[in-house]
Amino acid sequence: MTTLTAVNDSNYAREVIDSREPVLVKFWAPWCGPCKMLDPVVESIAEERDSALKVVTINVDEAPDLAARNGVRGLPTVALFKGGEKAEALTGVQPKESFDALIARHA
Repeated sequence: MTTLTAVNDSNYAREVIDSREPVLVKFWAPWCGPCKMLDPVVESIAEERDSALKVVTINVDEAPDLAARNGVRGLPTVALFKGGEKAEALTGVQPKESFDALIARHA
């Protein structure tokens, strides 16, 4: 199992905005059942794309400003950042193929 980097206000710029590689960000909360359902999918993507894509998580309860700044309206939300900008996001539980397609659209 891959341990994903937890991002918060103090390391957001370094881990997401300033990242050289694209970053897949999972916005979640501990009380969110669908967020837990998505964990294996996100971890699988992290393992498969280890060198080409950074995968991180943001707990919206601990970083509400980051969620608001990124337009997160529902959980889970998974967003792809490229060159420090949010390229696209998907909200809700999705099959792995949806995330693979999202990543491919911005490769």
